[in-house]
Amino acid sequence: MSASKPFVLRWGIIGAGGISSEFVKDLVLPPSGRGVADSDVAHAVAAVGSRSVAKAEEFIQQNCPEGACAQKAGLVQTKPAAKGSYEEVYNDMNVDIIYIGTPHMSHFEDAKDALEAGKHVLLEKPATLNRAEFEVLSELAKTKKLFLMEALWTRFFPLTFALEDVLFKEEAIGEIRRLESDFSIDFVDILVVGEQNRVVNLDLAGGGLLDLGSYPLVWALLLLYRHPQNARTAPAQISATMAKYGKTGVDMHTNWTLDFPNVGIGARACLSTSIGVNSAQDVVTRIQGTKGEILLPSVTARPDKFIIRRSKVGRGPQDFVEEVKEFPIQGMGLNWEADAVARDIRDGKIENERMPHSETLLELAIFDEVRRQGGYVYPEGLEKVKLPA
Repeated sequence: MSASKPFVLRWGIIGAGGISSEFVKDLVLPPSGRGVADSDVAHAVAAVGSRSVAKAEEFIQQNCPEGACAQKAGLVQTKPAAKGSYEEVYNDMNVDIIYIGTPHMSHFEDAKDALEAGKHVLLEKPATLNRAEFEVLSELAKTKKLFLMEALWTRFFPLTFALEDVLFKEEAIGEIRRLESDFSIDFVDILVVGEQNRVVNLDLAGGGLLDLGSYPLVWALLLLYRHPQNARTAPAQISATMAKYGKTGVDMHTNWTLDFPNVGIGARACLSTSIGVNSAQDVVTRIQGTKGEILLPSVTARPDKFIIRRSKVGRGPQDFVEEVKEFPIQGMGLNWEADAVARDIRDGKIENERMPHSETLLELAIFDEVRRQGGYVYPEGLEKVKLPA
């Protein structure tokens, strides 16, 4: 490969729903629009698999009729191929990696099938229904020397790296004491198909925790778990409460706290999700320190700015000096994680340092404990690998 040409990662897409559409639309956008060098990485959509060839063809026509950015630039000559099954995508020799955008109750089996077929995997969040399922996938990927990552795209935003610098290097708000983050969407009052809707369906592992909870949690893990003083030590205590949606039994309102005693004199994350109300628009994540606070406005998963309010140490509300830092987003913003995956595969890595298996396992262990404390039990047979009793 010429030094002037980028490494092209060839994607196979399974699941022709909304999140897959957003992901593919972002693969089409030129990498130069987000500051990626021409010699770095680029993307091609090699195949799309759905329940029928017709549905896969419709997906391609709507989202990537000319292919992704590498195909549009002439770096790859083949166009996206429509497949009538996932297996055909797994077995396509033009596919390097599988993007799994299927409903989360099928993530384990879909990822396992892809890995067993010898493909790298980018797996939408939540990676699996429980920690035990992802343990199996992690071991399988390592055994087969294949790349596997949960697609927590928020971790890869330039904003997120800048926020860490402001907190850890500049210590702009002093010692962090508390972090609050919420991600809530009112699904209950806008249901079109009643209890068959995935988010409120117990048989589909519905509810706010798995559907939305990764995003409040990501801020706690990035800013407290990964805080230099914490040395990636798991939270010392997890406390959770859950209110169920009476018609189906999925979690409607869920709140949980995580304690990190190694951060300063002790820091707490207070996290929440709901499928019965919407998050506030002005502030969805608040990081409070001894010398001020940092605010992130909506949306929890996709912020484009943060607000630093510097103040003095004092009892009661203090006057502050405000600074706003803005970070434009190209498309939906899913392309930064795709670029990171491409670099890792180019460089022969099977895990990403920013989103390693260990942190997906921690995330799912926290969710397992929140569900246990909230009394949320999946219907028999939904979990393909059971948690130890």
